[in-house]
Amino acid sequence: MGLSLGPLGLSLISSRQVVFAPEALALFARFTTPPTDARKTLINNRILAAKASGAWALRDAFYMMAAADAQAAQRNWKADTFNLTPTGTIAFEADRGYTGNGVDGYLATGFTPSTAGGNFALNSAHLSVWSRTDAQSGAVVMGSRTAATTSQAALVLRTTLDAVSYRLNVDATPATSASPNSSGGFVARRSTSTAMAAFRNGVSLGTQTVTSTGLSTAAIVIGAINTAGVISSFNSYQLASAGFGGNLTDAMILAEYNADLAYLQGVGAA
Repeated sequence: MGLSLGPLGLSLISSRQVVFAPEALALFARFTTPPTDARKTLINNRILAAKASGAWALRDAFYMMAAADAQAAQRNWKADTFNLTPTGTIAFEADRGYTGNGVDGYLATGFTPSTAGGNFALNSAHLSVWSRTDAQSGAVVMGSRTAATTSQAALVLRTTLDAVSYRLNVDATPATSASPNSSGGFVARRSTSTAMAAFRNGVSLGTQTVTSTGLSTAAIVIGAINTAGVISSFNSYQLASAGFGGNLTDAMILAEYNADLAYLQGVGAA
């Protein structure tokens, strides 16, 4: 094989060297089992995409549960805090995610909106999840609330009426938009004191005008809802990723969908 000449007449030998983001290196160090080189590249690309869109800075937590093992699936990619704790019967499948039993299984985050002091704020907030299951269910995929009708933050992907149901920092009844499929990447967001919206696969499902009232005093859980420490409305979808934080713009939501899709395709989950 011949060598090419550079501008100064020097011999050049091409080589590919991956430079990992500091956030990716920090995450690798938190895994009990070191990821493969291929997995490192998928994770690094996912983080770089989120940083490029601006979504990374607005996340309080992001969990890629379609991971190589359960310990990795429980890590918060943003920082070594608010890592997931499986509770009850909830099954992990490598490269696919966590599936609750619909009875008592959920993932605890330890993140309480009213006291965490994160990006998740009264008038700027989001919940996100990637579901690998398409089925009607009134059960909550993630959420928390101070009381049954007080300071609610919750997301239901596809009710028996084929609607996405979502609440972000409100006492009011849920906002709804048509949602005939519960699989894919969902985001519910609050962008102002009165504006909420829901998205699936980067596309808006609808907007709602609902005034914010308060932040939940209960910690967010995934696969159910936490009402003042009482966990209920257990979900049985297989969840590949989830997260929460401040308001994400339309462009960020689309970028996050594409980035999740690329990762999940890389591990065979999409």
